[in-house]
Amino acid sequence: MSVADLRRLVQRATPRVEDVRSPDRTDIIRRQHEHLPLREIVDALDALEFSPGSFLRLFREFQKEPVVSTPEEPMSDDTAVHQLFRLLEGLQVLCPTMPAPANGSASPEVTSEWAVSPEPGWQEAAAAAKSKGAECFKQKDFAAAIEHYTAAIKVTPSGGEGELHTLFSNRSAARLQVGAAEAALSDARTCVQLAPTWPKGRFREGSCLRQLGRLEEAATAFLAGQQLEPENKDWAKEAEKTDKLICAQTSSQVLQIVYQLLPDILAAWQRVGEDGVLQLQVNGDLAELGACKWRAIREGVKLGKAQIRYAFLRRNEYMANLAGNLQSSSPEGFATADLEGRPLKIPEITKFMEGSAKAVIHLDIKSGKDGKFKGILLTLPLEDGLKRFITKPKDPDPPKGSVDSVLKLQRNSGFPKSYPRYLGFQMFPGDLNFPVIDLLRDAPGSIES
Repeated sequence: MSVADLRRLVQRATPRVEDVRSPDRTDIIRRQHEHLPLREIVDALDALEFSPGSFLRLFREFQKEPVVSTPEEPMSDDTAVHQLFRLLEGLQVLCPTMPAPANGSASPEVTSEWAVSPEPGWQEAAAAAKSKGAECFKQKDFAAAIEHYTAAIKVTPSGGEGELHTLFSNRSAARLQVGAAEAALSDARTCVQLAPTWPKGRFREGSCLRQLGRLEEAATAFLAGQQLEPENKDWAKEAEKTDKLICAQTSSQVLQIVYQLLPDILAAWQRVGEDGVLQLQVNGDLAELGACKWRAIREGVKLGKAQIRYAFLRRNEYMANLAGNLQSSSPEGFATADLEGRPLKIPEITKFMEGSAKAVIHLDIKSGKDGKFKGILLTLPLEDGLKRFITKPKDPDPPKGSVDSVLKLQRNSGFPKSYPRYLGFQMFPGDLNFPVIDLLRDAPGSIES
């Protein structure tokens, strides 16, 4: 995964006209390529081994590049790749809290430990202290190494022939070994400020941030180092190691499953075309379904599978249904708490859903050792022109018999108690079969049109 991969994907997703030879090679055929749909983009990113988080980080870097479009290699600044980025960046989740993007490292507050002006013989003193520090580090006497590197820093002036940045880098490594990660990070960022084009400073910074659990910032630091040293494959290893830790977080698992289901969710929403809530009952485990498919295949882990039910309700119907479920004495098949175990609260949900031009999605998914459904409420930004990138699924034929039995099953299961406007099913992974029932088409008397 790289910015270059994204550049090629954007080129592929850009509409273009191509002149090719006919099969009998006697004529030229003009072939028109339209926008690639979101589903193809999500699948392509998975094949390129992007997680949603790495896609967001690298696409931010890609956007810093000027758009260079030529007849041979056309490139648009508004493709399904761009749309996917805006959807994921504009995603709002009620619980869990999604991490804010790391937009680079803040400038360190530098304390001038070094010499204000050079003293006679400072080079020899600095070299001797640095050498002792290196020997102590090799012997794993990290406390002594810190003392010697500090002594070297104090006699070394800034600028000139001194190598202050390497001394701060070395002391950062020693401090990290004794668990002083904050102090180590301060040294690493001082190193970056003193020598911004020296790649090892970014490595130190990323290592400290990762040990502190500030994983998004760590990933950004490793990406900065990779850009300084693109031929060094160790950067990709550090980025992958960090991304794997990020993907193990609950917030990333939520992002991953939404990312995978996004084309189907939007196809369902496009069919509805009105204000309401699209509710999904995901009968599968979040930890399994929220794992990157390509990483699971690489590590020989069994891929998560699920049965998913989709139902669309108008907002007042959704709130009434939620209230009924929350008052139920036997909550089966629906969530009464969020991923952190907090009870779902109608006032919080009402406030979260405020506003227009966004799709409101409620997912009930199994999470935790108890195997109970937990609730996730999210909103997606809706832009003009989004329909260009959504593949409309083919509608199934109307049911041959009465829909009452199917609707009764939904009501009895609590998903939902109110009759849904639309009802669909999906085997995940697999394609959405939506709607199986469209009440305006199949039972117009059962709801108010």
